[in-house]
Amino acid sequence: MTLYEGIEGQTYKIIQIKTPDETLAHRLLSLGLTKDSQIFLERFSSNKATLAIQINHSKLALRDSEAQIIIVEPL
Repeated sequence: MTLYEGIEGQTYKIIQIKTPDETLAHRLLSLGLTKDSQIFLERFSSNKATLAIQINHSKLALRDSEAQIIIVEPL
């Protein structure tokens, strides 16, 4: 499943970041979004265009397009 398909208030483990865009992959990597990282999905915006997550004691906002390339599994 993708992070975009996740449920608010759940913790997930990143399995893979699936994108041919190396720039985007490096950006996500620099934010700490790496394989086997645990992330907490705080909430979606009202139109589900962005979502707030917690990773490594930091809060981040991701676009829906970014969340759709992050493959996760629930913990």
